[in-house]
Amino acid sequence: MAKLEIENVALRFLPRGGKPVTALEGITLAVEKNEFAVIVGPSGCGKSSLLRLVAGLIEPTTGIIRLDGKAVTRPGKDRGMVFQSYTLFPWLTVQENVEFGLRVGGVPAEERRKTARHFITEVGLEGFERSYPRQLSGGMMQRVALARALANDPEILLMDEPFGALDSQTRSLMQELLLKIWEHAQKTVLFITHDIDEAIFLGDRVHVMTARPGRIKEMVEIDIPRPRSVEVLTEPKFIALKRRIMGLIHEEAVRAMA
Repeated sequence: MAKLEIENVALRFLPRGGKPVTALEGITLAVEKNEFAVIVGPSGCGKSSLLRLVAGLIEPTTGIIRLDGKAVTRPGKDRGMVFQSYTLFPWLTVQENVEFGLRVGGVPAEERRKTARHFITEVGLEGFERSYPRQLSGGMMQRVALARALANDPEILLMDEPFGALDSQTRSLMQELLLKIWEHAQKTVLFITHDIDEAIFLGDRVHVMTARPGRIKEMVEIDIPRPRSVEVLTEPKFIALKRRIMGLIHEEAVRAMA
């Protein structure tokens, strides 16, 4: 049994004063335990909507989503979310932000401090425990958000274009950091991105979506050995995978404009 199962999921809604919209149709995919799965597709194809469905923030119109064999019907601590916006509490320190979910969950003070310190160190922010978000760079704030998600020990990490707002150099460093943490933590990850290089560099498998209504057009296996470094971006195998995925997305973009 796969860790995450998405079975024939559709999402339809009726905008106020508008026509019915089908955002997703017939989505079926599986993510194995400890897999790093990535979803890409043309703009507006429903990537983020699919992630919100898995998070339990919205309900599918039809179909079912299962995590560890149990139907997803609401948000839960078994799913950790990291968004493009940092979603940190500005009035809390780094330490307090990372501890927040543990505190809400009733974890004793000393245990949550120890857990938070561990993940703050994991993301390279040791020494910034007492800093506030306004005192941090964008990359540092995203590391806090990642530490906070991991501190709750979720079964799956859901990441919605988490590095989209960062400059290219910081983004590259964050990708390498994420892979290092993922290898240590052995977590299942479902990652949304519009960046093809990022998708290939991070992923075990890349699911390419169609233009709206979003469907899974093709699943691409990323057969590049791990551990990976930025040098793989110039290797022939990487470039061939990029050409293939870029072609699939381009087909959909053209179809959407026709």
